[in-house]
Amino acid sequence: MAFIRQLILGLSLGLSLAGSAYADETMPAPYDPLESVNRATFGLNDVIDTVIINPLVSVWNGVLPQPVRQGVSNAFDNLDDVYAGLNHALQGRGSQAGTDFGRVIVNTTVGIGGIFDVGTKIGLKKSYGDFGQTLGVWGFSTGPYVVLPLLGPSTLRETAGRGARIVTDARNLLPTNTYYALAGTEYLATRADAKANEGLIAASSLDRYVFIRNLYWQRRFNLVQEGRNAKAGSSQP
Repeated sequence: MAFIRQLILGLSLGLSLAGSAYADETMPAPYDPLESVNRATFGLNDVIDTVIINPLVSVWNGVLPQPVRQGVSNAFDNLDDVYAGLNHALQGRGSQAGTDFGRVIVNTTVGIGGIFDVGTKIGLKKSYGDFGQTLGVWGFSTGPYVVLPLLGPSTLRETAGRGARIVTDARNLLPTNTYYALAGTEYLATRADAKANEGLIAASSLDRYVFIRNLYWQRRFNLVQEGRNAKAGSSQP
């Protein structure tokens, strides 16, 4: 379930972009007609985090040394680079797709299956791309904001994008137990990576629901605008 990783990392990365937006289009206000239902789901997710997820993350951080945890995260990032490259290609961003696939080749071989991020060290910068972003670049509207059980913030468009990611994930070919073991490991690794940012989010607003919703909405808007601007720039002579 690599979409879980993308969701949490996307929300965490949004902290660094919260004050920025692309000047050629004004970001619309979050569309949240299901707020009452979303808030209930948001509360349920908080309970799950407190009772189950946070204790597991504490065990994960306490048992595994940091270099091991980093290697696990890098390996999952390497798989994400495959999808970033595919989506950048679908968006007409050939140069960026080439960089993404270059990272996959280097990190899979020299980086021993992606455990070591050699690509970044040689100047192949990691970027972010997913099917939800691609749908936005293609012109599909965002749709309403939704909070998914366990998975957290999303929109109708991003949920469709995650569905496409699930269907095309090569790990579907693995035995069921192996698939779920990898998905669980990925989830814990991601939550451990995002722990510091989650604390910052918790301390940033009296209404965490609104803060996270607005942060996520802006993050997704910025990603789509980035894709549209890059596509427009690549089409110019």
